[in-house]
Amino acid sequence: MALLQDIQDNFSDVTKMAVITVDFKGEPITQHSNFTKFCQKFRENDQCKRICYKSDAHGGVEAARSQKPFIYKCHTGLVDFAVPLLFEGQYLGSILGGQVKVKDGEYANAIPYDQSIVDERLTDTELRQFYDEIEAVTVQEVESAAKLMYIMANYIVEQAFNQRIQEELNEKNNKLIGEMAMRVTLEKNLRESELQLLQSQVNPHFLFNVLNTINSLAMIEKAKNTSDMIYSLSDMLRYTIQNKMHYMVTLAEEIDYNDKYLQIQNVRLGNKIDIQIRIDAALNDLKVPFMIIQPLVANAIDHGLFEMDACGKLNVYSKEDQQNAYIIVEDNGRGIPKETIKAIQEGNYKSKTNKSTGTGLITLEKRLIHRFGEQYRLQIESRLNMGTKITVKIPKEQSYA
Repeated sequence: MALLQDIQDNFSDVTKMAVITVDFKGEPITQHSNFTKFCQKFRENDQCKRICYKSDAHGGVEAARSQKPFIYKCHTGLVDFAVPLLFEGQYLGSILGGQVKVKDGEYANAIPYDQSIVDERLTDTELRQFYDEIEAVTVQEVESAAKLMYIMANYIVEQAFNQRIQEELNEKNNKLIGEMAMRVTLEKNLRESELQLLQSQVNPHFLFNVLNTINSLAMIEKAKNTSDMIYSLSDMLRYTIQNKMHYMVTLAEEIDYNDKYLQIQNVRLGNKIDIQIRIDAALNDLKVPFMIIQPLVANAIDHGLFEMDACGKLNVYSKEDQQNAYIIVEDNGRGIPKETIKAIQEGNYKSKTNKSTGTGLITLEKRLIHRFGEQYRLQIESRLNMGTKITVKIPKEQSYA
């Protein structure tokens, strides 16, 4: 806008013509340049001002209609021109100029008007003096000025739009580069996770055989709780060994794994956590990323409920709408500070301890974004000493291409 004002002022200084730029509604978007004393004085009368506005509006409309400069005579006999501002055929506004006398030509009036009103105003001595001070120019000067302003103005508009388009392209490119970098980082993390998973599979049959032996001893000794825990642990290990971090599993499989995990954790904590799992059976076959719920459950226990004196509550439940399913993990624990949530959501959280409240959630969110897109970020709601609620959104319709 500053550039347009500067060009307008310089153009006005060279041509000695008044200039103003208006938008497509006729509203000024620059300051007047060389507005004549006569026109300023003439518009002090409200009725005359309305006639002037109608004249200006007519000039802008005609310029927009013809898509070229329009030269006309206003109701006081002065010559004006309107230059349309166009981009790819779209009318953006116009530049109005003129307020000059023409000594060797004639133009049609812009609008019908009441001559008596104009004549009455021209009886004002000071106004008549201002009118007489306006110098006459040639028709060629007016037409050349209008053509020059048309070329300059629309070049500026085109350059401004090209710059805007380039900025949008740069923004999209930067976003794409960022997404590609995040994808590379995520894939690196996934490969490292797979390597760790492979390392944990060293001679798994030996591990299962040992667990089965311990389970048999527990049953012989009638230690049912111990047997149940060993059975749950065996199932959990089998589940983690059979799958990889980039595999999709059913929601029912994830819930079964977490049910066993919670059973073991609750025994470890002396059964002081009230655990409720309520998942709609209609969502059992929904495909979800492997190990997408366990980090949330572990986070709720380790960072929300573990050190509570009162009875802790942990609820895992589902909701759905037409497009998505929602898996919610909610606890009544200590909560997460706002600054920690902000750091997690911005992806720059750094743990000050060995506990991984934020880093685990960041990794989980990256996996969701990598799989489904930016709109599938984690939703984290928390209040200190009141609890935390984390929602995972999963699309019902998924592409596996």
